[in-house]
Amino acid sequence: MKDNSHEPPQIAIKFANLVFVLGVLFFVFLIIFSICRFYNPTDDAIIKFSNDELLRYYLKLIFIGVIGLIFFGFGLRLKIDLKVNLSVMLVTTVITVYGFETFFREKNPRAIKAKQMSVSYDTRTKIEVLDDLIDFGIKAFPNVIPGAHLTDNGTIYNFGGISNITTIFSNESGYYPIIKTDEHGFNNPRGLYNENAVDIVLSGDSFTEGLSVNWNESISAVLREAGYRAISIGKRDNGPLLEFAALKEYAEPLKPKIVLWVYFANDMDELIEEVKSPVLRKYLNKDGFSQNLISRQEEIDSVLINYVQGKWERKKKIVDIIKLSKLRNLIHLVPKLKPKPKPKPAPTTIFKDILQQSKQMVSEWGGEMYFVYLPSFYSQTPPYFFSETSPVHANHYSLSEERNREIVMQTATELDIPIIDIHNEVFKTHPDPLSLFPFRIPGHYNAEGYRLVAEAIGKRLEADGYVPIKSKK
Repeated sequence: MKDNSHEPPQIAIKFANLVFVLGVLFFVFLIIFSICRFYNPTDDAIIKFSNDELLRYYLKLIFIGVIGLIFFGFGLRLKIDLKVNLSVMLVTTVITVYGFETFFREKNPRAIKAKQMSVSYDTRTKIEVLDDLIDFGIKAFPNVIPGAHLTDNGTIYNFGGISNITTIFSNESGYYPIIKTDEHGFNNPRGLYNENAVDIVLSGDSFTEGLSVNWNESISAVLREAGYRAISIGKRDNGPLLEFAALKEYAEPLKPKIVLWVYFANDMDELIEEVKSPVLRKYLNKDGFSQNLISRQEEIDSVLINYVQGKWERKKKIVDIIKLSKLRNLIHLVPKLKPKPKPKPAPTTIFKDILQQSKQMVSEWGGEMYFVYLPSFYSQTPPYFFSETSPVHANHYSLSEERNREIVMQTATELDIPIIDIHNEVFKTHPDPLSLFPFRIPGHYNAEGYRLVAEAIGKRLEADGYVPIKSKK
């Protein structure tokens, strides 16, 4: 008669078998996935990695898959006691590994700075914040950046966002700014788009949009507080060609008295990519070209909402954890990025053409265009600044910024465009310029930084005799 007194309980045996069966299935999936993904890489992988690097990476995964398959396959044939003990050890190891993944993922330098400075910090992801807003019955969507999208009637290149919704900006100061977009998807109050009743239109990138601060703390908001009817058509990732196109679409119909061309330090890099777009080139090279976006908002909303709903990865954080993204980075089990190409020379001729056409367009409706120069964090630092993990050579950034600064300032001067140099007017004379950036680390300006920028602009306009439309009444 067989003695089963020392056998583990049946539930433990079933658990052990389940662990090894799942192990076999996982590594079979890993092998098949690696083969399929090598022959059908994602667009993102094609951009970032070379074919040789992808081959090496997926061969490593296939090798790991084969070893794992052999291990778990033989594990099913082990003695019951050994199988149970081994399954418990494997599950414990998996839990420990994912614990390390979660720990490394939570090392957010801004959260660390906030803790050091005794500032509260919202640890939710953007998706979690948006989900919470939706749970409260709020019509909330991610903040959409400009880009080309397919419609029923062809392709539309949007410069604004989804209109009349709630969205959020990045958490740079410990909180997610909650923004309500205007009737064209920009960060403004509604009801400002009236022809010949606008003092100022600001065209620029995320700094003009007001990233990192509340809706009433952006440059345009401070100008409105001073009495100007100011509209911002700035959007994240905009460069000079996008900004020119946005002026044609949204400023020209309004004919504002002042156009503030707000230039940030990386705009020349953005221009290198923008000139590759056939649609954007038409704005520069084809007289009178327009998509008539200001009258197509319903169509724009429809296509952008469809785009967002298709791309909105609500479970992205969980998926990244399951894939052990942070841990794989630490043990170098990721493909190496393609070497960065040498920096291309700044497209100075195109930039000058853009500025010249912008000035001419504004002059034709009787307006005045100002060139506003915004400096970056790196231009305010000594040769090195320290992140949480390592020193970063700020000169790598600041030298490039300084070189482009000379080019753009000279171009604006040659075109006789009035310049408002925020570097000299605000940062150079400030006793602690790094205090104008959240947590004193690279990023956008904080509320105080934006306020000082707007005040410098207001002082220049006042000195030049421009009075807000409101104050004329």
